Amino acid sequence: MKVIKIKFEYRCFPLWIYGENNELIENDLPPYLIGDNDIDSKFVHIQEIYDDLYLDDGKEFRYIGFRETEKREAFFKDLFLYMIMTKHTKMHLTESMENLKDKHGSILLKIIWIF
Repeated sequence: MKVIKIKFEYRCFPLWIYGENNELIENDLPPYLIGDNDIDSKFVHIQEIYDDLYLDDGKEFRYIGFRETEKREAFFKDLFLYMIMTKHTKMHLTESMENLKDKHGSILLKIIWIF
């Protein structure tokens, strides 16, 4: 059984596919979604928003976060809508969304689909 995780890492595509032994297989859309430009563009968009949460000017790299509550709320609303769209393309949601923060204040979102 393979697992798809939505995990945000700076400048990485947010979908991560793991194999049965928890080994990373791919950091991309699953094969049956490749070519779905709508879903792909939505995940690219949400990743761009996430990347903008960091200052990276060549001299300094640090987490700056959302400056406005409304933008944070819109990020999670969009993410949830994209999850629903993706779910309806053959995936089954098996865990609840967990809004976590790492030691740097970065947003970690753990959502796991089994397919």
